[in-house]
Amino acid sequence: MFGCSTAVEIAVLTEFGVLLESLSSGVIPPTTPEQEQFLKVDRDESDPETVAERAWVKLKGRREFGQGDRVKPPTEPPKDYGMVEFDADRCWW
Repeated sequence: MFGCSTAVEIAVLTEFGVLLESLSSGVIPPTTPEQEQFLKVDRDESDPETVAERAWVKLKGRREFGQGDRVKPPTEPPKDYGMVEFDADRCWW
């Protein structure tokens, strides 16, 4: 897709993945212009330019795709605590 082999992208993510994840999640602040550029790419404010940025975009897309496959648990209905919303038995009109 970006003219880069998957092996290179995996190697980059293996080496820098923890740093990229930490930057993306806000655990650590960016300290270099390159890290600030990465955050722009992560937030879809800029196009990826480096192999690491391209690999990260692909990884994010794969994660989003994988989460779509999961079955979401049903939501619990709101509790009414025994309170009736409308007193239909007391309304005569």
